[in-house]
Amino acid sequence: MARIAVPANITRELARKRGPLQTYQWLWMVFCVIGALAVAAPRIVTQPALYYSYAETRFDVSLYGGLYDAEGQPTRDFIIAKEDATRALTQHFQSLGITGFNSPVFRIDYIPAEPGVIEVRGTALEGASVEAASDEAVCVTAACLANMGSEELVRQIRAAGGREVLRNLLGHELVEALHGAPPETTFQVYLRDIIENDAFPLSAPIEPISERRRIEELQPEEQNDVARALEYRDVLWTQEIDVRNATLDRACPVALTAATASQRRTTLESCATSAPTIAQELTYHDQAVERRETIRAALRYLQNELGLIFDPTAGTVSSVAATTTVPPTAWQMPFLLILTAVAGFVFGSAGVVLDRSAGVMAKLRELWAFRELIANLVLRDLHVRYKGSALGYLWTQLAPLLMMMVFWFVFSSFFQTPIAMFPLFLIVGLLPWNFCAEAVSGGARSILDNANLIKKVFFPREVLPLVSVLSSLVNFLLSLPMLFLVMMVIQFLYPPLQAEGRLNFSWTIAYLPVLLIIQLIFLTGVTFFLSTLAVFFRDVVHLIGILVQFWFFLTPVVYSLDIVSPEIGRVIRWVNPMASLIEFYREILYGGQATIGAIPTPAFPAVESVLRVFVTALIVLALGYWFFQRRSGDFGEEI
Repeated sequence: MARIAVPANITRELARKRGPLQTYQWLWMVFCVIGALAVAAPRIVTQPALYYSYAETRFDVSLYGGLYDAEGQPTRDFIIAKEDATRALTQHFQSLGITGFNSPVFRIDYIPAEPGVIEVRGTALEGASVEAASDEAVCVTAACLANMGSEELVRQIRAAGGREVLRNLLGHELVEALHGAPPETTFQVYLRDIIENDAFPLSAPIEPISERRRIEELQPEEQNDVARALEYRDVLWTQEIDVRNATLDRACPVALTAATASQRRTTLESCATSAPTIAQELTYHDQAVERRETIRAALRYLQNELGLIFDPTAGTVSSVAATTTVPPTAWQMPFLLILTAVAGFVFGSAGVVLDRSAGVMAKLRELWAFRELIANLVLRDLHVRYKGSALGYLWTQLAPLLMMMVFWFVFSSFFQTPIAMFPLFLIVGLLPWNFCAEAVSGGARSILDNANLIKKVFFPREVLPLVSVLSSLVNFLLSLPMLFLVMMVIQFLYPPLQAEGRLNFSWTIAYLPVLLIIQLIFLTGVTFFLSTLAVFFRDVVHLIGILVQFWFFLTPVVYSLDIVSPEIGRVIRWVNPMASLIEFYREILYGGQATIGAIPTPAFPAVESVLRVFVTALIVLALGYWFFQRRSGDFGEEI
């Protein structure tokens, strides 16, 4: 009952201090509730019912103690093993043509339970019984994912130990080879091939070891670990080969039409004769294939001669299969909708409190009275920006397109990105960033550039930063037709979509106004703050270009935050709202990141993430406007 009384208490307190609520204030609160539901409901209603299943990976802490520190917390070695397991599983699903692994509805999570025990959670849209999970031809249920994830983590923990054992074996074999001693066993031949072909890169160079080391003389656990290390190296070489193949197909599109492997090879060699970059890429591809074959030869020997077949249920590291599957809860959707409505009501109430204490509505009325001035200044900014240029407003279409082509050329030629439809990935991030950079750069100078206007004409000083943001917004809106045209062209030319005979447009585009409003609120707060600061510290005007460039590289415009660790990515999203906003734009227009050959799927961004950024934008607006109001009275003296 206490929770139900909270809204009534808020209303009573407001009425006691300032009298009854005005009609517009009631309408504002209703608007906030309806707006919150309108923003969150599509995501909540379309949220699929998820099943969860749990397996375990157990290991002997005395043998694999490096996975935990002295306080019993997971170390960097555990994080590496977890990331390697995820990478191997991603490669497995891609080889089966299954996209979407590691998405919120089809994923595996590793949760440390206690030293020596890792809980593995499988999340999926299907929840077949755990007995049926082992019989699945293709793993699609939560129980199967949990079991597969647990088994792969066993492999990676063993591979981590096996790398150190293999380093010692290679070190001793290096000494033997340098002394001219012929190999005594077949596996020694394979070890020398690995050294010669650099088929097993290690974090540090191989050091000569004089102590005699033979695979046949090792303990069974160590032998098993070496075999697992070779298995994972095989996965890594396969992954590199796939990336090289995708890069070659992009550089030589004719190869995609080849009917056989030999025809494709002939086509690629023909392309390489006239393009040095393709020739170099083909050489790297062939080296990776040769190194993988070297690893596979050594692995076959261990499996066939020593019987080192992977058994995830035996030994000092083992997998415990899932025993239960947790079905989705029926109350989750109504609860989330009610919680959203309550959040909207609380936000609306906070707005009413702010209005009654700071006169927000009075200030908005004042700005509305100067709407013609704002419109004229916005048009003046746009006219001045393109005055004298031959193409005029066409630059709103051409500028981001040309910038996209520059980044596409650089990343395609020198960095070899594997991202599918990379030009579309780029332009979806570039347009919102251009909006941000233009608004911030222009807004920081807005008061100083209009000093004469401030001295001669009375009008609300807030108009000037707002004009900078709104003119940048109009510029952004004018570039949207070009964005949609580029989306159509790139998707039409993308081979996987051609094969399906469709484009990848989604009704998630309807979420675009929500993101625009959030970005507008955030940038308005930033420009209020910077325009005020620039009046009192003129160096800000000179520093802003450098700061915006630094901000650009902290924002995933030309890259994905998936390339950094989850911890760093989380920090960037929390401290940099533009990072989250760029990801939201990509999620609704481009889709989740996919490698070449896969089709990204557009979706609604997570409600909790959108609300976090929205609240952050409101805080930035409130702080920026407070600082602007506090110091705006001194503008006349300073300028």
